[in-house]
Amino acid sequence: MSTDAFERARRVIALQALAGVVAGVLVAGAATVGLVLVGQHREVQSQLTALLAVPDARSVPSGTWVVRIGSDGVRTASAGAPSSLPTADDLELARRGTEVDREAYIGDAEYQTRTRTVDGSVVQAGVDIAPYESERHRLLIALAAAGAVAALVALVTGGRLGRRAVSVWDEALLRQRRFIADASHELRTPLARLALRADLLHDALRGKPASAELAAEVDLLRREAAALADIVEDLLHAAEVDASPEAGELVDLLGLVEEVLDLDHQLSTQRGVRLAADLRAVAPVRGAHAALRRVVDALVDNALHHAETAVTVRLVDEGADVVLTVADDGPGIDPGAASRIFDRFAKDAASPGFGLGLALVREVVERHAGTVRVLAVERGSTFEVRLPAEPEERAVAPESAWTHPA
Repeated sequence: MSTDAFERARRVIALQALAGVVAGVLVAGAATVGLVLVGQHREVQSQLTALLAVPDARSVPSGTWVVRIGSDGVRTASAGAPSSLPTADDLELARRGTEVDREAYIGDAEYQTRTRTVDGSVVQAGVDIAPYESERHRLLIALAAAGAVAALVALVTGGRLGRRAVSVWDEALLRQRRFIADASHELRTPLARLALRADLLHDALRGKPASAELAAEVDLLRREAAALADIVEDLLHAAEVDASPEAGELVDLLGLVEEVLDLDHQLSTQRGVRLAADLRAVAPVRGAHAALRRVVDALVDNALHHAETAVTVRLVDEGADVVLTVADDGPGIDPGAASRIFDRFAKDAASPGFGLGLALVREVVERHAGTVRVLAVERGSTFEVRLPAEPEERAVAPESAWTHPA
């Protein structure tokens, strides 16, 4: 994982912490406002009920008022009662026996009123709800301030938690890289000795007719040892190869595929599988030679394990990509399993190994800014690898006519 990826992970953790706290504040604020509104409504209704029962309309608490209109039309009102209330509609409804609850607006003032008939008189009680609105406004401001402070604290805390969490990943990745470097360094010497002994044995057997067949086997041994050395060398810097245009080296895929086919020819012969190739001169790609060799080797080896009679390898240029396809005529892949064939440990019960080969193929291809997928075919299975080509290095050599030497 690159430094940018760690930074993105840290930001995601901080934003998730911020979102969680903001969501919590919003839920708590909504619940608080809801409870306050219910409490205020109940208090106003209770006051209205009490005011309607007051015998003397002129003696009421501050912020409330009562108006009583007798059957003779005489109006008696407490201090502060609006002169325009009750309205004619409220009087008419109350005289018909209907209790009327409504909000009344007089100028900038807002009142909650209740009008009904009491002992033959129409009585209207009113409560000034301006203090309740002021209380709600103060509550909303306090909640907004608390939310802002909580969001700031969450952002700072989330950032710290993100850095702490990412530092654990960074340390784990650093240890992994150290392990790879140490293991690769320890393997260098024995592999170098193996390659040297294979070279010496190859040189000793070369030119002796009786040992021609053995010399060919030793040559394959020598090349396999060299390939192992390349893989170990690649492990030392594999973590540094990414998808940027500057990363890696220019890799000749045509020569790389031919090299793999030469080494796999004997294996195909032993299994009775015909190994065919349609290889064209293609533009080089940028990346790690040994890593890309492992991709080709893994796909060809997988095809040889599942093929019934033939494996076909094709390499061509398609637009801005170099496309490698490896096809076999085996039983094919279950469509339901095609989506997870590149997952780690995803394998058929009858297949050898641990189900890591194709997962590693995908990791290497994606590290080289490419894609790998299984194509839909009528018979067998076909894997397609697409890698971005280097346009300014596009090759002009003739197509390859790969044949294994007899």
